[in-house]
Amino acid sequence: MPGTFFGLEIGRRGLQTHQRALDVTGHNLANASTEGYTRQEAVFTQTDPYTAPDLNSPATPGQLGSGITTSIIRRIRDEYMDPQLRRSNSDRYYWEDQISILKRVEASFAEPASSGINDQLVEFFKGWQNLNNNPQDPGVKASVKEMGVQLASLMTYTYNQLNDIQESIIKPGTLPAVESGQLKDQVARANDLFTQIQNLTSDIMKIYRVGQQPNDLMDKRDLLLDELSKFGPLTVTHKTDNGKPTGEITMTLFGATITTVPRLNTTFSLRINNDPGPENGHLELHESNLGKMVNLTAQVDNTAMGGSLLGLEKARQSIIGFKGNLDNMAVNLRDKIREKNSTPPAAGIPDFFMGSLATGNFAVNNAVVSDPNIIEGTKASKIAGIRHENMDLSRNYTIEQSYGLLTADVGNKARGTDGMAANQQAIQEQMYNLRESVSGVSVDEELSKMVQFQYGYQASARVVSMVDDLLDVLINRMT
Repeated sequence: MPGTFFGLEIGRRGLQTHQRALDVTGHNLANASTEGYTRQEAVFTQTDPYTAPDLNSPATPGQLGSGITTSIIRRIRDEYMDPQLRRSNSDRYYWEDQISILKRVEASFAEPASSGINDQLVEFFKGWQNLNNNPQDPGVKASVKEMGVQLASLMTYTYNQLNDIQESIIKPGTLPAVESGQLKDQVARANDLFTQIQNLTSDIMKIYRVGQQPNDLMDKRDLLLDELSKFGPLTVTHKTDNGKPTGEITMTLFGATITTVPRLNTTFSLRINNDPGPENGHLELHESNLGKMVNLTAQVDNTAMGGSLLGLEKARQSIIGFKGNLDNMAVNLRDKIREKNSTPPAAGIPDFFMGSLATGNFAVNNAVVSDPNIIEGTKASKIAGIRHENMDLSRNYTIEQSYGLLTADVGNKARGTDGMAANQQAIQEQMYNLRESVSGVSVDEELSKMVQFQYGYQASARVVSMVDDLLDVLINRMT
């Protein structure tokens, strides 16, 4: 049977185990507010009993327990919640990154301000109507010229504002390269995240191989994976060996499978398809080993994918559409005035407007600016009538109505996107709270456990003290 010192060993194991549990509890409390931290727990198991009975062992009432040990320090985490949270991340940031862009677009139109394009169009056509009443009045001609200059300047300013917002998303360099913009910055961040994930995965695998539990490193990796899921649809598969985790993961981003081990020097990049050009060309996400992963432009309306990369590209395509509509208005106005001035044919009447917004040179003809008297006042009635004409056969609305439709489209997209962003944010926050209810640190719970482990430690210390007294009697007091 075990000797007197056996009790000391049981007490020592109890002291050590409860001390370790107190350390884990202190670690939880210290990280109660740390982002991405997962609550940990020391799992207690009883040690092997003394001793296994056989035919030669002395008769005993049964196996004698030998104490307690900490078998593992585990993470309290619901692994099934992670894919749902990452999916909600992708959905949220698909809309959230769009709304920040579309609100800037909405502000660029300055409607319904009294100095907006719509009021300038009205004043411009009124000026031609006044000129019809006084065809030879140089003062009225100068007024028409000035209103044309103001209208062209305001349309150009608005177009340039849209262009600046578009280039803040992506600015093409030498094709197919992307020079700068939010999309390039996000891809650079994704590259940084992936490098960190690869490094952590290598460290985690080493710790698993020596039979330890890399809890804090896994917290760091999961936090990086959560952030990576903001950029696009991400799925993560944890590999096992005979049912035991190895720490290795395989990721699927935008449907493309990417491994983290062995190190493949994976990097992501953006490229602009050169057809049909730098502005209208398709934007593609490439991976250094896989080649093209996804055509972002072709997938902008695929909300099943989501992610901020796709959301920003959708916002960019919306801006390209807004710019195209505004340029069509300017070109249509230019061409209709040219048509009215040349009907019936007359020599020496210069074009009133020149260029286009797309080419960056839409303005009142320099000849008209220098000498407004060359404006043909007898054509003023026809030009004033453009206000009530449809833009063309395919568009059954006037220039003013076209502009109204454009601003309504901008406002509706901004409001609709804002509503979707708020909805997806609420879903994402609910998912996060559900995961935190399992993985988060409850200070009250940890303090209760601290008291429990404190009493366990004190009880184990009392066992050691009691055995010490027994040994003192046995060794020093027996005569």
